This record gives sequence, structure tokens and C-alpha cells, in this order.
Amino acid sequence: MQQPGQALIRFRQMPNDEKKRRLERSGIAVQWMDSSIADFAIGYAVQIHQLRVLEIRRRAIEGPSKVRAYDLSELDQHSPLYVRMERLAVRALYTLGLDSGEVMLTPLGERSCQVREVSAQPWLNDRRLATLYEIAAREGDVEGENLSAQRGRDRLLIGMDPEFVLIRMPEGRVVPASRYLGRLGIAGCDAVTRRGRTLYPVAELRPAPSGDPDRLLKHLRQAFATAARRITDRTLIWQAGGMPQPGFPLGGHLHFSGVALNGALLRALDNYLALPLALLEDKRAARRRPHYGNLGDFRRQSYGGFEYRTLPSFLISPQLAKGVIGMAFLIATQYPRLQRRPLGEEEAHRAFYEGNQFVLKEYMEPLILDMVSLEIYSQYEAYVAPLLDSLRKGKQWDESRDLRPFWKLT
Repeated sequence: MQQPGQALIRFRQMPNDEKKRRLERSGIAVQWMDSSIADFAIGYAVQIHQLRVLEIRRRAIEGPSKVRAYDLSELDQHSPLYVRMERLAVRALYTLGLDSGEVMLTPLGERSCQVREVSAQPWLNDRRLATLYEIAAREGDVEGENLSAQRGRDRLLIGMDPEFVLIRMPEGRVVPASRYLGRLGIAGCDAVTRRGRTLYPVAELRPAPSGDPDRLLKHLRQAFATAARRITDRTLIWQAGGMPQPGFPLGGHLHFSGVALNGALLRALDNYLALPLALLEDKRAARRRPHYGNLGDFRRQSYGGFEYRTLPSFLISPQLAKGVIGMAFLIATQYPRLQRRPLGEEEAHRAFYEGNQFVLKEYMEPLILDMVSLEIYSQYEAYVAPLLDSLRKGKQWDESRDLRPFWKLT
């Protein structure tokens, strides 16, 4: 079992203070084990291999230099605590540049946990863990071969469920989308929980996925047309973006199938798609981070693919949506050739979460050159080029505006 060399070197060279800042900036609570004081806690050791949990066992932790033992019993896989710890451990490792390793967590109340320790190679001095990871690696190899064979039969499909809100002007009041849209269908509403109540204030478009960018854009327009027929109050304006109204963070989630989920693909999406959009976004959009829109945010889906959840809602204009769709296809098919990782650097990572476009702009041109240098770029140029042109001109979107005129919905 081996950790990728560059990731391991970077992790080892990163000071603990920088690790802590990166995790906290990403919305993850941290308190490192302190060997200088009597530090003791009952925690959980979460073993992660390639973004998947292998086991979660309770463990007493007493300073980094002490001998520690795992509890014999594993945590119930169906418990909410197990699910919460799996997501947090994967996020913590990914944020520190790793896809495998051990994360020690301690619960903080009923709904959150705290990172106490991260080990990049927990298997080195533990024969049981070495066996556990070796088996996972062999199973991963077999799964990879099966996926390769399956990809020969299945093609890449991309779908989406971007959101928007309905606004009563001039008050600027959010009108619940549930007044006009049902919960299901290609134009529906999404739930949020406020003070124990479930509400459906946000509209969501769910066009049918496609393996063709042009067809996917056509499906998106059809979903918009359905929403326009059902939202009968023409005095409302429609807003998209990151957070057009305080307290209403919006997402532009992309759904992938026919391509394997792994850390390399997530990092390519972060660096070649989320970073450019952070340069184009309205200043207000950065307010959704870190609670929403974290780097590498994903969910596995029942259809066998995954949902990439980092982007804000890109329904601002057809040109922006078209660019996002084209770049998503380009990255999903070419990510092994897109190797730059500026967001691995402390300065760019901080700038992304703070919405500092002045700093992010310094990293953009090499990313653009990587994409336009790809052999298949010409297939997607009509989709991607206008967005790249906007980046070079330093444009930003205005998420206070009504998106309907741009989509010819009025």
C-alpha cells in the first residue's frame, strides 16, 4: 500500500498550523493532540481508502507519543454518527491533499465532530491496518478494471440540478418556489430546514442528463421553459449565482456517470472549473463558503455516478451555463492531462475561500493554456471560449439581476 509520492511529500512538509488553517477555512473543526499537556480523549479512528471508508473504530487517544489501542468493535455503518464521520474524514483528508489515510475524530455534541489527528500512512506500524488497506487496494484494482471495461460500453453522461430563487420587488423578499413548483420533475423545488421546519423556498432545474453538451444545454432550456409556464406571477424576478439573497446559498451541482470518481478528477474540477468560476462570481457569492461550495464537495449517487457540489448556480446567463457544460465535459474526459493544482498552495486556497479575485487571477492563465492546448479542445471551443474570454477580460456576473431576459423567458 502506497500513498502518492507528491501528495505525501506535500503533507509531510505542511506545518501543523497550515493544516489547521486549511481545515478550518474549509469549515472543519480542529484541535490537534498536544503532547506537551495531559491530553486524553475517547475518539474514533476513521480509515479511508480512495475517498471510501474502510472502518470506524473507537479508540482512546492520549498524546501522540503514547501507545494507543483500537476498540475491537466497529461503529454501526447505519448510524448517523458513522455517516457524519465518513463524510468529515474524507473531506479532511482531501483538504490536506490526501485520498487515503486515518483521521482521528472526537464528537462535538450531537451533530458535529472535531479532527484531532491525521495520519497519511497508518498502516506502516500496524499489521492489521496494513492488511486492511492491502485488501482495499486489490479490490480497488479489480473495480478499476471492471470500470474500464464498463466504460467501453457506457459513455460519459453529465446532468445537473442548478437552483434559483424568486424575488418580490421592490421589497427584495424571497417568495417560496413551492407556491408554483412541485417537489419532483424537471422543474421543482428544493428543501431547506429552518428552526426545525422544512421549507421549500428554492427552485431547482433537473434537465435530463446527456453525453452531448449541445443536447444537455437543450434539456436545460426545456426545464427553464417548464418552470416559466408554472411560475405564473410575471412580476417576480428570478435570481441565481452563489448567494443572491442573504441566507439563500444556491448550488450549481453537476452529476457525472460513466467516469470513475477519484481524487484526481475532483481536483481537476476544483482547479479548472471551480477556480475560474470564483473569478467570475459576484462578490456576494463567496458568502456561501465554507458552509456550502467547499472544494472537492461530492456525493455518491444511487445511479452509480456522483454529484459534484462545489459550484454556485451558473444559471446567470446562457453563455455562463454553456461554458460550464463545455468545461465539465472537457475536464471529465481529459483530467489526467490537466495536472496543475494551484489550490494546493496556501495563498490560492485562502483566496478561493475569501473570494479574493485579485489573487486568484494570478493563477488563471496557465490553467487556460492547459485547456486550450488539449487535442480535443476544438470539440468544445464553441462552449468554452466565450467563458475563457470573459475570464481574460476580468468580467464578473451581477447576481442581483433578473436572469429571465438572458434566457428569453419574459
